[in-house]
Amino acid sequence: MPRWNRRTALPSLVTLLAIGLLARGRTACAGETPLVHPIFAHLPDAPEDGNARQAFTAATDRYQLRPVEIVDVAAPPAVRAPDATHLGILHAQQLAFTDALRELDLAAGEVATTGGAGLTSAELGDLYLFRAMATAHADWNAAVAAPPTPERTRAYADYLRAATMTPDRTLNPHDLPPQVVADFQRALDEIRHRPRGALIVKGSADAQIALDGGPLMSLKGGLTVRDLAYGEHLIRAEELGFVPWGALIPLNQPSFDLTLPVRTTLALDDATAAAHARRMGARFALVAQPKGGPGTAVEVRLVDARTGVLRDAALVPGSPEGGQLDAAVMRLDEEARRVALEEQTAAGARGAPAPPPPAPAPVAMGPLQLLSQPPAKARFRDDPPAWARDHWPLLTAIGAVALTAIVLGATVSGDR
Repeated sequence: MPRWNRRTALPSLVTLLAIGLLARGRTACAGETPLVHPIFAHLPDAPEDGNARQAFTAATDRYQLRPVEIVDVAAPPAVRAPDATHLGILHAQQLAFTDALRELDLAAGEVATTGGAGLTSAELGDLYLFRAMATAHADWNAAVAAPPTPERTRAYADYLRAATMTPDRTLNPHDLPPQVVADFQRALDEIRHRPRGALIVKGSADAQIALDGGPLMSLKGGLTVRDLAYGEHLIRAEELGFVPWGALIPLNQPSFDLTLPVRTTLALDDATAAAHARRMGARFALVAQPKGGPGTAVEVRLVDARTGVLRDAALVPGSPEGGQLDAAVMRLDEEARRVALEEQTAAGARGAPAPPPPAPAPVAMGPLQLLSQPPAKARFRDDPPAWARDHWPLLTAIGAVALTAIVLGATVSGDR
């Protein structure tokens, strides 16, 4: 049996352990479970967030923070006005006015708070026209010249709204009762003779504005819409990364100034990000999320997985160049490792690991989606450092046994 040669074995062992120490590098602090779990938050209706997502995935790959999980940010509730309008019109055409009002009132109430979301100008005109018909109970026997009833008087406000949405519309007398045609024509004449004003809108340069169900218009540099008849107008604002906003604007002056209010952001909240990180066994969540708007900035956040508390964040300008996203990922990763090291040091000083804080309330999560696959194990002949990093626990055990043998061997030889 060959004898242990300390002179040849010791340098080889030291070399192997040195390779392992260098290769272990950034994964040592994390132990057997990942320290940082990277997450990319995908905004609803975003055009794939392609560039930001690819840049974040590449940065996390370079710092061995993978695989990246993609989490869809919940979209706002779907609007109900389009379906309610369609159903209400069918009821009104069948002269089922009670059923028609139930659906059309629901649609009109929602439209006033969303600015007409989901409906075109023509559809908004139909909503108000048929609600007026149902309110007035204007069937084919309703007289045009009859004294106005309270219901017919109340319905006229909707005729005016319909005329505001579609001021160039002409009704076909074969499709609608004579009273509806006459009252709508009277509303058209009034709208056409009303004074005119301008609506001046200011706000985020990335927002888009739609007026009275018309096409979206960019708000960059401000927006002025002229020659608007006095009366009620619907305005809607949309911007990637924000909940849509809408309102009913009463224009009754030559110039109406409107500044978009602060809107709710669409974001992956810290508690949900922490829950995803805990599910992966990580100590922190590293969240990348576009802030909304074309060419938008990307926010990178470090969230404590135990408490759901935001630890640190960085904002990278749109179209990141010069490694800015890499620098943000590296800085927050180092912050996570610093915190973990401080916790380990404090626990060691106390002589026992600190009890974990109470887990936050459970958060409902969708199925796990990974953007990148875990790397394949490296072979020693192809990449010794990578092989050593993958087998670090084994190398540590072998090194400990070997060093013990060397010390014992030296002791026995000295005794002789």
